[in-house]
Amino acid sequence: MRCTGTDPIACHFGGQPGNYDVTVVLGGAAAATTVTQAETLRAMLDPVATGAGQTRRFTFTVNVRQPEGQPIQSVPAGIAGLDVYFAGSAGAPPALQSIGYAAAAAPFVIYLAGDSTVCDQSDPEYAGWGQMFPRYFDYPVSVANYADSGESSGSFAGSGSLFGAITSRLKAGDWTFIQFGHNDKDVTATAFHDNITRMVTGVKAKGAFPVLVTPEARATFSGATLSAQHINNTGANLPQIIKQVAVEQSVPVLDLTTRSTDWLNQLGRNGWQPYHALGTDATHTNAAGAAAVAELVRDLIREANLTAVVSRMR
Repeated sequence: MRCTGTDPIACHFGGQPGNYDVTVVLGGAAAATTVTQAETLRAMLDPVATGAGQTRRFTFTVNVRQPEGQPIQSVPAGIAGLDVYFAGSAGAPPALQSIGYAAAAAPFVIYLAGDSTVCDQSDPEYAGWGQMFPRYFDYPVSVANYADSGESSGSFAGSGSLFGAITSRLKAGDWTFIQFGHNDKDVTATAFHDNITRMVTGVKAKGAFPVLVTPEARATFSGATLSAQHINNTGANLPQIIKQVAVEQSVPVLDLTTRSTDWLNQLGRNGWQPYHALGTDATHTNAAGAAAVAELVRDLIREANLTAVVSRMR
């Protein structure tokens, strides 16, 4: 067993990039709540509570990429191979009884294409909703998060290290969730429409299933209303264009703009800060906010009746 430390416990197994099935047994003589993460702060399970003398067994699938985290940003590359971490809660250490792993034989892969609001952030003050997404899925779902800070629809679609990396790995039956808009401030409506369409048709060409996601709302309560903030500098209504492409291409669309706007309005001007990075960043969430937005995405998937995905949710 290649695990060291007590809180956190860090398990490093090496290996090539790919998908790995990991089985853990959590619990022990003392009561504990164990937080399980993999790679770059990626939440793999909800916090697991075990009573004194109780153990619980879980299997999940981890997507391993090198570098970890954001694919092409100047951030720490992480540790090569499969990495799993266990942290305690409320002053008690984590309870790891055993851990095993193997190359995944038949993973159900969900790829994520997006920007900094989706990506695996390496700074613990920040988190993208894609970083929290794996915790809502059961084995053998592997979430391969290729979202990258600063990317627009055009830069992502045109990058061989981003959309090209996804399409080179896509196999029939995989899924790809596509969310852009935050960095498309100056793109024309026509160009944005074409960029989104290019990604949808690229996924379809592999026999895989694209799902469009309108951009997460920002916690900006002055000036334009939350629901109108993704009408860009050229007058392009980006969420509306995404919905238009979904109709044209007969693919599902998740209206995260509206759902996250409702969430932020419920939090209010004085309630959004605990869910956002440093308590001041109106665009980027922290771990708590990313988990809340990932729940919104989960709920939208259920409401859209994406049966193949819903059947693999916890």
